[in-house]
Amino acid sequence: MLVSRFQKFLTAPEDHRFSPRMIFWFTLSLVFSISFAIPPLQKAFSGEYLIMDDARQHLFWMQRFVDPDLFPNDLIADFYQSITPSGVSGFYHLMANLGINPLILNKILPLFLGLLTTIFCFGICIELLPIPTVGFIGSLLLNQNLWLHGELTTAVSSGFSYPAFLSFLYFLLRRSPLGVGICMAIMGNIYGPLMLIACGVLILRLIQWEKGKLHFSTNRQDYIISSVGLGVATLVIIPYFFSTSEYGPTISAQAAKTMPEFLQEGRTAFFNSDSGLNFWFKNSRSGIRISLNPPLVILGFFLPVLLKFPRQFPLVEKISSQINILLYLILTSIGLFAIAHLLLFKLFLPSRYTSHSFRMILAISTAIFLIVVLDGIFQATLKQIIALTSTVIFSFVLIFYPFLVWGKAFPRTAYTIGTDPAVYQFLQQQPKDTLTASLSLEADNLPIFSQRSVLASWEHALPYQKGYYQQIKPRVLDLISAQYSPSLDTVKQFIQQYGVDYFLIDQNAFTPEYITENVWFKQWPDQGKKALSQLQGKQQPILLQSWNRCTIYQNQLYRLVKADCLIK
Repeated sequence: MLVSRFQKFLTAPEDHRFSPRMIFWFTLSLVFSISFAIPPLQKAFSGEYLIMDDARQHLFWMQRFVDPDLFPNDLIADFYQSITPSGVSGFYHLMANLGINPLILNKILPLFLGLLTTIFCFGICIELLPIPTVGFIGSLLLNQNLWLHGELTTAVSSGFSYPAFLSFLYFLLRRSPLGVGICMAIMGNIYGPLMLIACGVLILRLIQWEKGKLHFSTNRQDYIISSVGLGVATLVIIPYFFSTSEYGPTISAQAAKTMPEFLQEGRTAFFNSDSGLNFWFKNSRSGIRISLNPPLVILGFFLPVLLKFPRQFPLVEKISSQINILLYLILTSIGLFAIAHLLLFKLFLPSRYTSHSFRMILAISTAIFLIVVLDGIFQATLKQIIALTSTVIFSFVLIFYPFLVWGKAFPRTAYTIGTDPAVYQFLQQQPKDTLTASLSLEADNLPIFSQRSVLASWEHALPYQKGYYQQIKPRVLDLISAQYSPSLDTVKQFIQQYGVDYFLIDQNAFTPEYITENVWFKQWPDQGKKALSQLQGKQQPILLQSWNRCTIYQNQLYRLVKADCLIK
């Protein structure tokens, strides 16, 4: 009797959406979502100069929402403002007008993005198999994956994409044209790759397989929903065809193959030397990148096999016919992945069409697989002890696996901690048009923490848009030349050409070891050889000759050198 009740609590279908059992598992799902968000939230507010890694790149310019005079005539800020999706920038702008600083909002948002992700993932699972534990397991697995990889903590475009896409799937399953249309508009203004995937799903769902034959859907509602969704997507896409960017065009694949920026040591390594399976499956930019964390999600691949055995697993009969939506997702994702490779960089990076969608697919399909199998074990009355034991073990693994295996690495925060508050505070006190030049990786942090411009930085040197990168690359090459040149005229010309106010220089910048390890010289080894030759010449570089006289601040890592002092 007790076992029977336990079985019902875990695996019995539920007809009422607001039953006590449904509310229990839904609430538990939200509790876990919040518990995963708390450690990153605590970490986020544990120091003043601390920010999510990707936010350094995509968020720094949004400080203009608080102070419009920041980053005047700043190429980098203007470029990143131009490529930030309007939905993301508009939301941050709205919140800034309400008094919430973008840097503070960025730290708070992951909690709410996680909750929205959980709500819609739970709803999708219930639509496909109306058993509350399916919703709980699906949302839990997805949360574990996202918090391990820091997908939600970014709170920029990719972080917004999960609740946006899941909400689209939910309203599609609920057959709501209005919901689908709104979600398509949101996705189109937040994360384009997922909107294209959604378009593919809307098209494929009109083609059905029945009795060994393909035919078009005979349901009028299907055509209404697809028409609304595709119509909204068209309205979102059209402006892109007629707009021109001062930072275009996009780099071609042929040109990229000749650029060190796209090779193994480059800023956006794409064509690595190990171009076999790693290129197609593991590479963060070129590969499919199917995440199998936690490893339990590998069971999701076997759901199609399970569907062939309804006699052994009775719950198969309860699975909605709309389960095909997962197949449409797979086909569309892989199809767009292939197209993105064929039109390389025109549709951004191929991995963006599979890495996000497969996380959702595997979490949902694994949840359905586990409950169907567990119910099948319970149905075999002689195996109830096995069923109970399996449930206990499975529950332990499901809930505690991330903490046991990943330990303190879960949830992943990926926050960057500023290494030199004194430099940030000093630059904050300087005029708002102050410009700092640096080959140090610390240059990545200056815009977000000091709210002052940098000439160039590794983090912001994306080479995809030729109009932008053709301005960034000469800056870095000229900076390398000036930093290691023994010619005062070269240094003077550099300072005057770019209006540089300060140099931020690593303390070991004038050692052979530094030139060997610095990311810029790894990308451009010829520049490294030239700098090393100048360093070993008879006359020292001007910056090395004068940096003791012109240093206004130093610590064990850096020197902040006043530029005009060098040429006096």
